[in-house]
Amino acid sequence: MKRREFIIKSTLAGAALSTYQLFPFGGIKKVNGVGNLLRFPQELQPGESLIFKSANVEVWPGTTTHVLALNNSYPAPTIRVNKGEEFSVLFENQHSEESTIHWHGLLVPEIMDGQPKDAVLPNTSYRYSFPIIQRAGTFFYHSHAHHFTAEQVYKGHAGFFIIEDEEEKNLGLPSGKYDIPLLIQDRHSVFQPQFVYSPSNMDRMQGYLGDLPLINGTPDAYFEVQKTLYRFRIVNGSNARVYKLAFSDNSQFLIISTDGGLKDEAIKVDNVFLSPGERIEILYDFSVYSLGQTITLESQFFSSFGGQGLQMNLLRFDIIGSQFSGGSVPQNMPSIKYYDYNSVQRTRTFTLSQGMMMGSGIHRINGLTYEMNRVDENVPFDSLEEWKFVNTTINFHPMHIHGVMFHVYARNGNTNLDPKDKGWKDTVLVNPNETVQVLIKFTDYSGRYLLHCHNLEHEDDGMMLNIEIDQPTYVEEKNTLPETFVLYQNYPNPFNPTTSISYSIPQDGHVTLRIYDVLGNEVAVLENGYRSAGGYSRTFDASNLTSGIYFYSFRSGQFTEKKKMLFMK
Repeated sequence: MKRREFIIKSTLAGAALSTYQLFPFGGIKKVNGVGNLLRFPQELQPGESLIFKSANVEVWPGTTTHVLALNNSYPAPTIRVNKGEEFSVLFENQHSEESTIHWHGLLVPEIMDGQPKDAVLPNTSYRYSFPIIQRAGTFFYHSHAHHFTAEQVYKGHAGFFIIEDEEEKNLGLPSGKYDIPLLIQDRHSVFQPQFVYSPSNMDRMQGYLGDLPLINGTPDAYFEVQKTLYRFRIVNGSNARVYKLAFSDNSQFLIISTDGGLKDEAIKVDNVFLSPGERIEILYDFSVYSLGQTITLESQFFSSFGGQGLQMNLLRFDIIGSQFSGGSVPQNMPSIKYYDYNSVQRTRTFTLSQGMMMGSGIHRINGLTYEMNRVDENVPFDSLEEWKFVNTTINFHPMHIHGVMFHVYARNGNTNLDPKDKGWKDTVLVNPNETVQVLIKFTDYSGRYLLHCHNLEHEDDGMMLNIEIDQPTYVEEKNTLPETFVLYQNYPNPFNPTTSISYSIPQDGHVTLRIYDVLGNEVAVLENGYRSAGGYSRTFDASNLTSGIYFYSFRSGQFTEKKKMLFMK
């Protein structure tokens, strides 16, 4: 091929001057353009551990940056699993500080949630194991160590956690190299190439805000795209910065997913706010652009206290070819059954406040700062509640709740919501002097979970509460005939040394209830005999066993075996 080099200057807003080269198939490739090619973290392989320690990695070309990495990777390795699988990974803490892994947005048992109370000490390890029980979506994981969360996340302790399922795969969305995860974080350019974490009193007040964005750990990032439809999974992994995401020519894009997975319809917008801890997935079609043009994903300026609304170029897209992704915009999205406000059984109010004096403990919820061993709210299992977040401050507070997905109901009493607010959520942005109402019901696990601000400087300062999800109640009367065969999750879970396991059978028959360790060895038999139709509960005493993960297996007559996982502290 006769090679020609030429300069292309895009007529689009946000275009960059670049040098390109023709390909035989008619596409083009950038040769000497500015910026760094978008990088992607490695994927965690089955059986591989997550090793947390200091490392030196190349963030800016030609130099190294000191980070706190998992498996020497920044960002941390991407984890990809399928709904219905059992996920297990050994976390090895080889750093000098305690740490944890919090599985942000995942519905997991309390002992697997990676809370500060369950810190993994230096030179020790902990195995996280839990079933993947929720629908497909884009999640992430990060440190949640007491007083160390902000610094450890800032220095690299965060990565993607992606769940896939058959329902989503059947929608025909862009996949493979057209399904792109984007982790957005900001850093201080004055400290380049290091991730220096040294917040001032003002930083603790408003959050540690950088002026230099990194996308998947890439500064001045660009990504080469085809003239086709793409899917972008966007995670705001910044400590404190809120982004107003838009394209540089103000073109529209489709929001198809929020924190908890797919929405019930694709919504067309030209910008969207995304706060720390929130995720969205969007579809964007590059077919309207010409080869050689560029378009930039940016955070647009917005008026705010403390420099939050800074304009930032995030990721430049260079159009280099005309290949087809094979993806399409779904005409019918999975339905979502929204909670009925008229069925609310209780309202709780959480007032977000901020002291005027600089120092620790100025960020509070209901006048309280976090105490690890104090329970602040007792919440019934499977009971619909309204939670009101009342922001009395001039700062943004992205409020995150562990162990549950909820629905946003209203902002300042207005139920006509922004498209990003519709769907399943685990983090909601509460704007300055705003009241946000959400509808919430804990239906998966009981135990102690957290409610906190996901501005990590606020969280480390104590803007966090313990919420105790009470024991679910079961129908155990022998004469009450169940409609179906049911094996309930044990309670409490985790436990030490006893826990209750309940089941119900719709007809008389022989039943067995057995306990196994992770190697499949039988360690106890709780039932092995004839039982009449009805509900039953049995106590498992594990005082003679070591702490760890166990399974219980149940059979009843013609019904197939069912298994569940339990955890002994």
